[in-house]
Amino acid sequence: MPSVSTAIAERSIYQYIEGDLGLRIATSKRTITGERANARDREVLDLDGVDYLAVVSSQTFDTQGILIECTQSRHRLDLFCFRDTAVRQKV
Repeated sequence: MPSVSTAIAERSIYQYIEGDLGLRIATSKRTITGERANARDREVLDLDGVDYLAVVSSQTFDTQGILIECTQSRHRLDLFCFRDTAVRQKV
C-alpha cells in the first residue's frame, strides 16, 4: 500500500483506501484472548498489579481476500468491556 501521510491519517485511512485507492474493504476478523502481561506491557501500561490482559487482534481484508490491516491492542481486564453489533448486509 502506498505511504500514508499524516494528513491522510488525520482525515480517514479507510476513506483513503476505498476512495483514493479504489479498494473495497470486505471483511474483518477479530479475536479476543486473555494473556499474561509481558515485560513490555509492564513498562508502558499502568497495570497496578494486574497480571492478565485482554488482547484484541484484528485483521481486515479487501474483496480479493488480501490482508490490508493487522492490529493488536492490549487492555487491563478490570477496565476492559467488549460490545458487539452484527449487521448483515450484502458486500
